Amino acid sequence: EPPPPSPAARSGRRRCQPQGSSPELPELRPAELRRLTAGKRVQRQDLRSGSGTGFAVQDICADPDAAWDCVSDFAGYKRRIGTVRKVEAYRPERVVPGTCCYRFTVSRLGLLLDVRFAVDEEQRYARWTLEQPSWVLSDSTGYWHVQPLPGRPGHIRVWFVAAVVLAPFVPNFVVRLVSRLGLQKACSWVRDLEKKES
Repeated sequence: EPPPPSPAARSGRRRCQPQGSSPELPELRPAELRRLTAGKRVQRQDLRSGSGTGFAVQDICADPDAAWDCVSDFAGYKRRIGTVRKVEAYRPERVVPGTCCYRFTVSRLGLLLDVRFAVDEEQRYARWTLEQPSWVLSDSTGYWHVQPLPGRPGHIRVWFVAAVVLAPFVPNFVVRLVSRLGLQKACSWVRDLEKKES
């Protein structure tokens, strides 16, 4: 039985992908594909009127299993993602088979995020939903995906895709912080994995 919709979903403001659905990868533009082939990260976001979506993606020369181990090691996010200050697993009030929950303390603001993950080992997807609204985020969902690249032997494509609904009356400096650093910081470890594997 799926978890009940969040308050943002019930109010019709949710722009995020429901947990359990098959994520649809963003369509990349020709210039973005050339940038990926050149070894550079592609990042795109649209944050307006209190909600938005964004993604960061990068092609690296790395073992897909090694990359997937990093993506699905949620307790290890403190070591990999610069904005994560603390991570702890917790048992939620509502237990959903096939999911796990972690509490993250994020950024210098000390933002607490209770997140439920659902993992698809075969397809190498790790989806998440925000369990409880915070003073910054009313709702958030997204996923990591490690994608094989048959046309580029030895290379993989690592995706980080997110959608957010900001809480009302969030200060502008917080909005700018979320917009500027969210995607960049979350994906900074991807290039380090390539160096480790090379």
